[in-house]
Amino acid sequence: MAEPAASAANEGFPDLASLRRALREAIEATLPEIRVVAEGFLAEVSPIDLLAVGGQGELISIRIAEPDGDAVALTRALADLSWLRPRQVDFLKLAPGLGIEPSAEPRALLVARDFGRETLAAADNFPAETVQLWRWRSGAENGRPRLRIEAVAPGRGEAARDARPRAAPVTPSLPARFPSTASPVPRPVTPRPERNAPLTAPPSPSAFRTGLVDTDLEPAHRPDPEARPSHRSDPANASDIPSDIPSGIPSGIASGM
Repeated sequence: MAEPAASAANEGFPDLASLRRALREAIEATLPEIRVVAEGFLAEVSPIDLLAVGGQGELISIRIAEPDGDAVALTRALADLSWLRPRQVDFLKLAPGLGIEPSAEPRALLVARDFGRETLAAADNFPAETVQLWRWRSGAENGRPRLRIEAVAPGRGEAARDARPRAAPVTPSLPARFPSTASPVPRPVTPRPERNAPLTAPPSPSAFRTGLVDTDLEPAHRPDPEARPSHRSDPANASDIPSDIPSGIPSGIASGM
């Protein structure tokens, strides 16, 4: 089945195969440590435009994004990483001369005419070596179409978002009989209690009390440590008891003596 025409056909590339060959030459000239080993290599669902091996023996998926299709191409490039990772040992067995290192993490290289802000922001969530974005520019040399590629610096998505001019908010005009809703009505704020505020509620009469204070823990009759123990007799008749009664003798026995 014939491959679809290249999106850059109006710039001198008649089909996708011609665009891939031009991209391969541009990569070999700009990134000599990368060796392209296959073109149109079928992965999970769709073919990888260029399959390459990096300087550390890692497999590299190189995808060409169509105009306004960079988000889809990024999704496919990420899917390529999951597809290539468990197959590195198989690639090494099939082609030991390629220098594939099974322990090296695969990475993706996405090439597009330009990238949308969402794609730039999404790529910033990955390490710079895992997902790389490259812009390509077309030209001609000796009457032959050529490509030139340039890397997109990390963090470009945040810069593109900040550089976008922001329009002033527009308040719709309403008839006079309708109240304006341009400014929101402030909502009442309920004060929050202090974190360590003391409990002021009276003690609960239930068996499990949560409002205890120090006086609740004191005994009903706390003895005075400075008070002397009183005699068991009535204090009013203390003067009638002889002072020479030995201690421990009942008063009734003492009165009969």
